[in-house]
Amino acid sequence: MIAKDEHHNVKNDHPSPSAFAHAVLRTTTDNYAAMTRWYLNLLNATIAFEVPYFMLLRYDEEHHRIAIAAKPEHVPKPKDQRIAEVDHLAYTYSTLTELAQVYTSLKAKDMLPIWTVNHGPTTSFYYRDPDGNKVELQVDNLDTTEEADEFVRGPKFAMNPMGTDIDAESWAKEILAKVRPDGKEGLTADEVRRLKTRKEIGERFTTPAVF
Repeated sequence: MIAKDEHHNVKNDHPSPSAFAHAVLRTTTDNYAAMTRWYLNLLNATIAFEVPYFMLLRYDEEHHRIAIAAKPEHVPKPKDQRIAEVDHLAYTYSTLTELAQVYTSLKAKDMLPIWTVNHGPTTSFYYRDPDGNKVELQVDNLDTTEEADEFVRGPKFAMNPMGTDIDAESWAKEILAKVRPDGKEGLTADEVRRLKTRKEIGERFTTPAVF
């Protein structure tokens, strides 16, 4: 492990990035079509650019957020093996209602999460794409970055850094029962606070086997 002082006192002469721009996913030619459909559905994205076996996807003002590239020499990821790699991508939604709407919309397309959990700082739904890569869809549970930082540094997170599992179906049903006619958040401030507050279950240091 990296010593704490060594880890926290890295000094460089160059600036930090101003934003995270995009991710590029390498896939096989056999899985290229499935991967592109999956991310178009997951992110409600549009195609910004495409040539054979290379696509750029966007969902906001950025020219692209995801690139998917396939070549004949690309091989599938080994199944049932934990390899050293980027573990997952994560995307944030503004409200609990938005995340519930995404969950029900994806469910209708047979896209189900592999893990639904309240980490404390976030409520998070994890999905696995056709190549086996994981994607996290989340809502921030705390109002400020300072509160989130305090939670991560606090005793509850030290006891349980993994979080408390959520029953996605009942969670979404409760939230969407209150949705406004325009599709916006219909929960009261007290209801939002209750749903975002993690139920404490004691020590937990491991993720589910499916993760």
